[in-house]
Amino acid sequence: MTNGAAWGVLVLRVVLGVVFIMHGYLAYAVLGPRGGAALVARMGFPTSTLLPLAWYLIVVHLVGGALIIVGLWTRVAAVLNVPIMASAVALLHWPQGFSMRAVVTDTAAGKAMPIGYELSLLVLACTVAIALIGAGPFSIDRARTASGRRR
Repeated sequence: MTNGAAWGVLVLRVVLGVVFIMHGYLAYAVLGPRGGAALVARMGFPTSTLLPLAWYLIVVHLVGGALIIVGLWTRVAAVLNVPIMASAVALLHWPQGFSMRAVVTDTAAGKAMPIGYELSLLVLACTVAIALIGAGPFSIDRARTASGRRR
């Protein structure tokens, strides 16, 4: 891997991990697990799966995002995030069209909801790329592999 490609993978990995952590934080601290379950319900999942799927999103985004940032078990963390992002693209945002825009949902409170699948599609593509490429040279995964070869 060239030096430029190594730095590129690092940038991709860190930014993607931050996006996942912030999304997991939003789902846990702002929406709460029940609010996350309501979001999952909008995608058409069975009622009995809503809360477990909301917790899956929270845990995988928070823990997986942190693992992706440091480059530990990177491919596993990315693969575990793929179903979440694929569901967001296909089941939630696809019917809204490509371009992101805000739709006002509560005029009195001034709340708007982003719709459109372009950002979710980009995050999904980046997640698949990290799952295929791996963590790159600036990672714990690479350090573990290198130390294993020296033994």
